[in-house]
Amino acid sequence: MHPIERSKSRWSRLIGDLANGAISALASVAHRVGAPTLVTVPVSAAILTRVVAVRPEQTLDEVAQLFTSGRHDQLPVVDHGEPVAVITRQDVANGLASVGPHARVAAAPSHQVVTVMSTDPLAQVLERLHESPDSVAVVLDHGGPVGLLTEETLIAYLDQARLAV
Repeated sequence: MHPIERSKSRWSRLIGDLANGAISALASVAHRVGAPTLVTVPVSAAILTRVVAVRPEQTLDEVAQLFTSGRHDQLPVVDHGEPVAVITRQDVANGLASVGPHARVAAAPSHQVVTVMSTDPLAQVLERLHESPDSVAVVLDHGGPVGLLTEETLIAYLDQARLAV
């Protein structure tokens, strides 16, 4: 196994262990105080901000302007109503450097998506993200993207929920 793959594998295991620990801790606290567990908490509870979607045919310059004018670090890429990728500030910066400002979003690096509904339980989403470590969950509601979640943002949400209880 290549050293980078080994490092990614270790990182994935560490994130998984942290997630499992956070889930166990939150479930234990929730059980003691009678609060709902992750199985009953919907994804919509963990979404902090609404997102704007971009299209694969938009230029990297347009998307860079969206990033600089907004609070987002990631945006879903939607093609014909379907989420096909997630692009980050760093992906756009890398794309601008390698293919230029007039290149299309589709030419830039991006991340795989896991599509989830806003009503899906957090436990299910966390499990799906753990199975695809480099993916980002695109949260759908009424047929369109309303938010993004990563394994890291879910763990942060769980930590805050644990402290609030």
